[in-house]
Parts: sequence; C-alpha cells; structure tokens
Amino acid sequence: MKPKIYILAGGAGTRLRPLSQTGKGQFPKQFLKLVGDTALLQEAIDRIPADMDVGIIPEKRYTEEVYRQAAEIGRRVNVLEEPFGCNTAAAILYAALFEHKALHNTERVLCFLPADHKMDKDVFRDLLDHAINVAAETGQVVTIGIKPDRAETNYGYIQAGNHMEGTLATYQVKGFVEKPDKDTAEVYLRDGNYFWNAGIFIARTSVLIEAAEKHCPEILRPISEAVMMKSAVTIADAYRKIKESGWNISIDYALMERIASQMTLIPAPKELAWNDLGNWESLNNYLETDTMGNTFFPGNPGEFNESSNVMLCNYTTIPVRVENCSDILVVATENGILIRKKEVDL
Repeated sequence: MKPKIYILAGGAGTRLRPLSQTGKGQFPKQFLKLVGDTALLQEAIDRIPADMDVGIIPEKRYTEEVYRQAAEIGRRVNVLEEPFGCNTAAAILYAALFEHKALHNTERVLCFLPADHKMDKDVFRDLLDHAINVAAETGQVVTIGIKPDRAETNYGYIQAGNHMEGTLATYQVKGFVEKPDKDTAEVYLRDGNYFWNAGIFIARTSVLIEAAEKHCPEILRPISEAVMMKSAVTIADAYRKIKESGWNISIDYALMERIASQMTLIPAPKELAWNDLGNWESLNNYLETDTMGNTFFPGNPGEFNESSNVMLCNYTTIPVRVENCSDILVVATENGILIRKKEVDL
C-alpha cells in the first residue's frame, strides 16, 4: 500500500505578526505567501510526489482555504479537519486512528510534515523515500534531523546514538532535548551528534497506535471513541476532553520523548536547505541586499537614507522610507506595522 503524507496545517504563527493572524477572515502563517508568489501550504503540497496520497489537517475554519489553495496548484488532497487547534499530538493521533479505525489501513506508512517550513523539493523527495523505506522495514518511528550550522536556542534537539548497520547515515535516537540556553547550544554544535528537531515523523499506523496506547492513552482513547462512532462522542467532544485534562501538548512531549530509544534518526543533507521560518529574521536569506547591508523583497526595495543593516518586509504597495536607522526590522502589512530591533540569536 502506498504511504500517505499528512501535512500538519495547524498553528497560529504568532511570531510572524502582524502578517500572520487568526481573526475572522484572516489566516496564519501556513496559508500566506511569506516569500514569493506561493503560499507555504502550497509549497508543502507541491513538495509531495503527485502519485502519493496527501492529507491536510487544518482547523475546521480553514478547510475551505485548504481546498482553494490545493486547487490553485492543481492538486487533489483529503482534509481531516480539527474542530479547533489542540496541538500536534492530537492531530497526529487523530490521523493515525482515522487510518486504523475508519480506513483499516493498519500497516500503512504515515508521514507527518509541518505545513509552514521551506526546503528544497528534490532533496526532500529523496529523503522522504529513504525515510519511508526505513520506517517500513524497521517498524520504528523515523524522524528527520537537521545538522546545526550555529548554536541555535530556538529549536529543540535530537541526540543521535549508534549508527545502524547496513543503512546509510541512519542512527538510533538517544534522546530528545528541550530548547537549550546559548552555552548548551554551543556544546551541542561542537559535539556533532545533536540535530535540530524538524518536526517530521514517519511510521506505520500500528506502530503509532501501539506506542500511544502505552504512553499517552489520555489523548488516544477520547479520539478513538469519536472515530469509531459507536457513541454520541464527537471529535469536538474528544478534543475538549483532551484540552481540559491538559493533554493538548506536542507529539514530542506526549510520545516521541518517551519512545526515543526505539526511534530512528535520519540526518538531512545540507542541500535540503531547511528553514522553519520561525521568526522574521529567518526570511533574510530570501531577500536582496544593498551595499549598506539593508535587505528587502526583490522588486520592492523601499528607500533607505543614512541607514544600514535594516531588514524591510513590505507586503503592501505603500512606499516605505527608512531614515537614520540601523539594525532594525520593519514589517509593513495591511494588518499593521511592526518595527523593532533585529534579533541577534538566530
């Protein structure tokens, strides 16, 4: 059976305000054209080979936008809508239970990917094929790790263990590590066995279900009841129960950290050029630069007078002029304007 790719389209993208919004008639980061002419969700869909099944997991209020964006790029997708955001553990286990209980695809390999990251499409496809094969052959949960090129404090890390025999650049996971302070991040960078957690997970349906039954039944059981439809419990009821019990947490906390020793890590090649677009400064690599170090969107440079190292993201047609400033970020959108000092620790 062909694997199925699920794109996690939840999240509010709060660090990219004022562009990313969740109010009525507005959209968060994953549905926006952050850089270039294509929305991040569309890029994520296009990254998946056309012969693979693609499922999108958004909040219900964004379902229509998901279908619209998929149609715009000529792709068919299935939507598994959430009543409201309840973090990635609920979303992933909802999809796994839907495959298991509703579709009876107990051994299907499922891949879970964030909707709002950027990366090279061709390199990703090769990496995905490799990860799917490893997940199918080993019966383990596979995750993708990004080799750090700096002491980053905004990401969680995965520690690599022993190299797996007979496989190219594949390791047992030794453990997950929370976002470190600067000194600890420097240690991880020098060590060489720590990788950024990209939030990508691949596993057979049954493997995820069995692990969740043992380690996070508080999430699995309410959703299972709703998916089986043998009672009046709806998925909204299940999500409310999960939220009220405090289990609306990430899949990392709920499950992956608890089964780390039974997981496989595949390091991504640097050519993947992965970027989680987690803050405004992360867009800098996609901007043009003038002789004073000011950066801006191609075709919308703004005007800089006696200014240096200014980052300008202008999403409007209104001219922006920056005078006598340095080391600041300026974001102009129809929703509002942001001006602040640039962050140094990227």
